[in-house]
Amino acid sequence: MSFSLSGSSVINAQQQSSSIFRNGDTICFVGNSITHAGQYHEFIQLFYATRFPNTKLKIINTGISGDNANNILERLDTDVFVNHPDHVFLMTGMNDVIRTLYFDGLASENIIKKRERALENYRVNTSKLVRQFKDRNINTILLTPSIYDQFSKIERENNLGCNQALEICSAHLHYLSKKHQLPIVDLNKKMKSIMHKGLKKDSLFTIVGKDRVHPGTQGHFIIASEILAALEPKSVISEIVIDAAKQHVKIQNNCEVNLKQVDNKFLIFDCKEFALPFPFSKEVTSILDYTKFDNHFNNQQFQVNHLKKGNYKLIIDNTLIGSFSSKQLSHGLNLSTFKNTPQYKQAQQVRQLCEEYRKVAFKLRVIPFIETRFLKDFNGDHSQSNLTSYLKEQLKKIEGKPFYNYMQKSMERYIGILPNRISLENQLKTIQEAIYEQNKSVKHEWSLVKI
Repeated sequence: MSFSLSGSSVINAQQQSSSIFRNGDTICFVGNSITHAGQYHEFIQLFYATRFPNTKLKIINTGISGDNANNILERLDTDVFVNHPDHVFLMTGMNDVIRTLYFDGLASENIIKKRERALENYRVNTSKLVRQFKDRNINTILLTPSIYDQFSKIERENNLGCNQALEICSAHLHYLSKKHQLPIVDLNKKMKSIMHKGLKKDSLFTIVGKDRVHPGTQGHFIIASEILAALEPKSVISEIVIDAAKQHVKIQNNCEVNLKQVDNKFLIFDCKEFALPFPFSKEVTSILDYTKFDNHFNNQQFQVNHLKKGNYKLIIDNTLIGSFSSKQLSHGLNLSTFKNTPQYKQAQQVRQLCEEYRKVAFKLRVIPFIETRFLKDFNGDHSQSNLTSYLKEQLKKIEGKPFYNYMQKSMERYIGILPNRISLENQLKTIQEAIYEQNKSVKHEWSLVKI
């Protein structure tokens, strides 16, 4: 039995699209270690893969640990432009300010001059970066530096004043944004606000991490959430409103609904939603209240009006989602909070693929990291033995430095990964294809059965 939608106030039945990205776009995330080993670009990739399944985006991590704006300038051609990006996200500053120049107490005139020189270098080099992107017609999204956590009482040396320097960097980016009419996301301001809220309850609260510099999963989700809220308007995953008494679909937003049966005991329909719910880990769920994400993007609305009074089981594809009263159903359910729906389970599979994509991409990042840090002057044959010998000599030059062990491990990883480079690059392509196969819209059968 089929039902006509005539007389219904159907809205936005067609699939939503991104306000900034188009199918086939390549996006480079340019930055330092926060980008290099971070997760915010994974969350952004996951959002677009679940919200706009037919907008296939190529996400490229071009962050390098320890980089400042000048280092980025030096590697633009070989590490960024070689990817032919349509868009770049630029976040730098954390290393530009030279954190060791900041501490509790009075600074000498020499230290003050070094601080000022570092900030001036940042202004000059970020201006050059923006100009290079603009000259190549690359859409540039400016990200202010994330915060340096000088606020929490965690047991860690505190470079007091460092975040004020990052705020000066942020002010310059706002100037560049206005001058070149570029979008900007003020991460520092938002993260600082969240820190102050959290610290009112717990003096050890932090969204950054034990080193006061590198955000953990929660901090990276906050970064991603702020970026998305700045770039995209509020949108629903889907919205279904059915009038059971009139036997018609009142609203089908970002989905297609086909009623099959409506009577005193059953409401059965097929539905193809054009988006998936965003799947959250436990870590992310705990920080949601500090973000705009729920309010802006996290609504998979299902509402049925004028049902016979009583309780109903909601079943999707033979899976019991839960039992609800007619009153609850008339007020509406946000199904994105139910992790047992087939849609959420599908989204979880997309999340696993995005996580795998980030991890493989991270493995590959050791190649430009070592080559830009230590191999710029290497002119010998690129055999494994020659490279190993040369890198050992370079390692001797930094013996005793606090980052010695990190560099040693990175060099070992570099030598180990080089022979597998093509295999890893192919693996990335395979995962990319899998993401856009796994995220495709699927028709499901929904049933409301009176208990």
